[in-house]
Amino acid sequence: MLRRISPGLALSAALGLLLCALAAAAPGVPAQEKTQGRQRKKVKPELISRQGEQEQGQYRIGVRVDLVQVYTSVTDKNGHFVSGLKKENFSVYEDGVKQEIAAFSQEDVPVTIGFAIDTSGSMRNKFATVSKAALSFIRASNPQDQIFLIGFSEEVELLEDFTNDVDLIADQLENTVVAGGTALYDAIYLGVQKAQTGMHQKKALIVFSDGEDRDSYYKLEELVAKVQESDVQVYCIGFLNPIPEKGLFGRWSKSVPEKARDALQAIADETGAKAFFPKDLSEINAIVSEIAHELRNQYGIGYISSNTARDGSWRRIRIAVDSGAPAGSHVRHRRGYFAPKNP
Repeated sequence: MLRRISPGLALSAALGLLLCALAAAAPGVPAQEKTQGRQRKKVKPELISRQGEQEQGQYRIGVRVDLVQVYTSVTDKNGHFVSGLKKENFSVYEDGVKQEIAAFSQEDVPVTIGFAIDTSGSMRNKFATVSKAALSFIRASNPQDQIFLIGFSEEVELLEDFTNDVDLIADQLENTVVAGGTALYDAIYLGVQKAQTGMHQKKALIVFSDGEDRDSYYKLEELVAKVQESDVQVYCIGFLNPIPEKGLFGRWSKSVPEKARDALQAIADETGAKAFFPKDLSEINAIVSEIAHELRNQYGIGYISSNTARDGSWRRIRIAVDSGAPAGSHVRHRRGYFAPKNP
């Protein structure tokens, strides 16, 4: 026996099917354009100066001719820098093969240094202190250093191009508006790219931020690949929220602060630099002083690779201290490089 369907019920069913069809046909955001639960920007970012000019610097690989140059920090078990080591105290390995050290030095050489400062709204109460610390670093640096300044919220802006005039940088910081989101990965990517165009062989980028990336075009894996192919040391200072205690079912997932911390740590580790996570804003001056001291006292170690293939392959570097350093000393340096590649 057939049951008669009322006209109202039939109309409701038809409307439901129509809405489902429209939802299925609606254009969605491709999976590759999403990262860490946020929508990825569709336009590749460029570093734009405050005067509106786009930076067009050429990228230069971190291998000069056939000499692989590695800046190395050696610290004791208490984190204090170990100075006075000689060439014969070190051993260098590339892909497990011992290399002959061709160049060695420990001297204060001019550095190309970039400052990438988070100007998002959440930095409003920290920005003045961070600015003062950055200016103190610059005032105490080598007069021949080449410095540039980047500010970033949801966009990345070149606030001051290469200079050694601290007053110019101070003026730009004073006139910076603190508001908006956080394109952290874009800022580091473009900061590394900018540092690569600097005139000095030794290069560093110092990043100040207080949150997880939310507005970048680049994903973390793309950023890690970028720092791997560069010779820029990336020091990260993260003012992150405390990591929450986990319940029974939260131990297998990471919180937002944990993800942010892991990302900054990975970036610093790849470049041989260091990541800092101060619990209080008052620690910032000591951290900046430590970075300055390290950059002035690193060992410059150069070698000509025994692997003569120019194949563009990734070469892993390991540097060990065989003697002369206290027991338990730790060696930091960039983890590797991409070999030159013939056309």
